[in-house]
Amino acid sequence: MITPAHNLITSVADKISLPDVYHRIRDLIVNSNADIDHYVNVISCDSSLATRIIKIANSCFFGYSRKVSTVKEAISLIGVIQLHDLVLSSLAIRAFSGIPKDVFNQETFWRSSVYCGITARLLAKKSMLPASERLFASALLHEIGHIVMYAKIPEQVQDVLIASEQNDKSLYLLEREKFGFDYGQVGSEIMRLWHLPESYCDIASYHMEPEKSQHNKVEVKIVNLARSIMLAEEMNQEYSIDSVVNKSNSPINKELTKQDIETIKIKAWLYVDEVMDCLLPFSRKSNECVIL
Repeated sequence: MITPAHNLITSVADKISLPDVYHRIRDLIVNSNADIDHYVNVISCDSSLATRIIKIANSCFFGYSRKVSTVKEAISLIGVIQLHDLVLSSLAIRAFSGIPKDVFNQETFWRSSVYCGITARLLAKKSMLPASERLFASALLHEIGHIVMYAKIPEQVQDVLIASEQNDKSLYLLEREKFGFDYGQVGSEIMRLWHLPESYCDIASYHMEPEKSQHNKVEVKIVNLARSIMLAEEMNQEYSIDSVVNKSNSPINKELTKQDIETIKIKAWLYVDEVMDCLLPFSRKSNECVIL
């Protein structure tokens, strides 16, 4: 079924497509004959991406045990699956990097998104969930639908944002009333445009209402919790940390205490600048403008 959110993304699809290097990595992952040199050759074709992969491998946040100086060493350390998620994160940011600053404040948006991604990964690790590393990319990209909305209908989006703040009503609910879709649905359409795994679509669609998720429920609830922590931090609402723990219906929070949340909250801030530096050098330096 064609939805209003789908139509919005269709109108900008050619401007936000991921580059060929991402699709080549995806092809290698499903190719049983691919070896590390194949990945090295693909990544090395994009010098900016290659630099960032080495930075990531050497970062404290991702916690690798030794320092590397080449793409091959970095990929050997990171692993193929984690490589995919980190390449996706970096290239997704690049896909939107040319939007003019007067339309969209990239630094502020991606700082919040990076914090959410870091927090989700830390929550997953604390809860001893398998493949906790994958939550970073999913949480990082959970709100990308808003980027397209800011670019295409900025005045309407701003009006809804003001109404949400004035009426203390959830932004996504007001978006549905105003546009017939919310930012999560737009984000999910972007994920489908990029042919990402279904878990990414689920997280984008349902992180506001995790009880409605039919698949990947734990991951969706982790991102919901990470986003709640992020919003509490941005609004400087100390009391909301208690409400985050008490109101979350996620099975992951049964063993999480207020102190756990406080520790994760503080730890996440320690890594934000480092991760931003790993993922955003292209967007910070670029002067290109892409009008969606």
